Amino acid sequence: MKFDKDEGFFLNGVNMKIKGVCLHHDAGLVGAAVPNGVWKRRLQLLKDMGCNAIRIAHNPSSDAFLDLCDEMGFLVQDEFFDEWDYPKDKRLNMNERHNDYITRGYNEHFQEWAKKDLTNTMLAHRNHPSIIQWSIGNEIEWTYPRNAKATGFFDNMNWDGNYFWSRPPYSPERIRKEYESLPKQTYEIGKTAHKLAAWTRALDTSRPVIANCILPSASFESGYADVLDVVGYSYRRVMYDYAKEYYPNKIVMGTENVPQWHEWKAIVERPHISGTFLWTGFDYMGESNDKWPRKATPSGLFDLAGFPKPAYHMYKTLWSDEPHIYICSNTLEQSSYHEVKGKVVEKKPGAWEHVLWFWYNVNEHWNYKNGEPVIVEVISNAPQVELLLNGHSLGVKKLADFPDRIYKWALPFEAGRLEAKAVDEDCTAEIYTAGEAYAIKAHMDHDKLEGSKNDVAHIVVQVVDKAGYPVTNTEQVVEFEVSGSLKSLGVDNGNPENVQAFHSNKITTHKGKALMIVQASDQVGMGTIKVKSGSLKSEELHIEVE
Repeated sequence: MKFDKDEGFFLNGVNMKIKGVCLHHDAGLVGAAVPNGVWKRRLQLLKDMGCNAIRIAHNPSSDAFLDLCDEMGFLVQDEFFDEWDYPKDKRLNMNERHNDYITRGYNEHFQEWAKKDLTNTMLAHRNHPSIIQWSIGNEIEWTYPRNAKATGFFDNMNWDGNYFWSRPPYSPERIRKEYESLPKQTYEIGKTAHKLAAWTRALDTSRPVIANCILPSASFESGYADVLDVVGYSYRRVMYDYAKEYYPNKIVMGTENVPQWHEWKAIVERPHISGTFLWTGFDYMGESNDKWPRKATPSGLFDLAGFPKPAYHMYKTLWSDEPHIYICSNTLEQSSYHEVKGKVVEKKPGAWEHVLWFWYNVNEHWNYKNGEPVIVEVISNAPQVELLLNGHSLGVKKLADFPDRIYKWALPFEAGRLEAKAVDEDCTAEIYTAGEAYAIKAHMDHDKLEGSKNDVAHIVVQVVDKAGYPVTNTEQVVEFEVSGSLKSLGVDNGNPENVQAFHSNKITTHKGKALMIVQASDQVGMGTIKVKSGSLKSEELHIEVE
């Protein structure tokens, strides 16, 4: 492999983009004790989307996880630390503002344990061929006050820009001058970075040293970036050209970016940017920031249960060569769009260029009031798409006419079948007006399991109407009964605001869906899962444990 300052990343001599996601250590309902089968499902979902890389954020992974990355062909950034000498507020990822035990972080152990932990991690992991980078830190700059103050972004009465979307108000020379004039702390970020990079290179020089820099304009001038082989940017895509202009010999890439089209657009337009790691592949527990009942961070391409979200469909159209179509909709009143002179446009022009982690609200159903004005959105990589309602064409549109890469139609609602069809490719998607909930439809990803606690099956249930169409606009309480050679690991519905117990045999669906994960016991035999919901038609599944 090779990282080049002008041409980006090469693997086995082939120039390619790193299409990565960040993954936290938990996996929804199983918490941090993740069976291999759960990781394998999640990694396969990512791979099927076109993802080729994982940033393990922000802690060393298990060997079992890396074994799967080796086996499945992922590129991996292995990250050591989320804190160095000084603490973060683990609620808000910046300077410490609380003083309670639950938010205490690694900095309290850093001086004594950093070298030992880094060394042990590298000795355990360095023979995994999937690893392509060692990351010495994540967004460390916040914890050293000189960095933020030197940039000119903050507490600068002469600047009125936006940190996310503006280049630094100060020149590199001014940043260096400001940095050197500010009071020093006991520990300096550049010196600590030099120490960590040296420990890393003492054990492996075959992979580059990188870090995820949240304030790269200061990192370039503090000595931090000097010790990095690759400078990773955290939410600073507007600085890609800045780096090329002022630091042309430095290799730069995105290492933490929002899962929106504008992030990838900035990368594909610049050959010198190797790729990115999106925040995040899956929703994860924590960082809810006192927003009860939200218990998780909903920034993922997939939710907590591993169900795909609109951002997944966008990135599948960007990262995979396979034709793909996805349909969603909303009422005109609730939509982010409206119709002006026959064209569907954003209510807030240009909003798509600055959207952050979370997708705006859309519906995956086709259930509205008759005649109600509706905006239909189609995400696809097909150059042309035709929309049909009950077999009648509503017109063909071109992807080139939508800079946000979302096809849009405005129409009055009419019950029935809505279909989006690629004009020149064999690819369609359709949604139907659903009737009353009639039955529970369940499917599983495995009908045979080995007698191992690492072997699991995912039971996905969907409420359907009498015709078998998904009912996603009303919810049902679903009950599971597990018997035989299986054990339930818990239930979830993917909703980050669901606070029902994971360890339960029943759950209220979200968008008509729910998940149970079952684990093979150490006894050979047949396991049975019965799924029911009141008077709805029930379902029964059987799994053989060998």
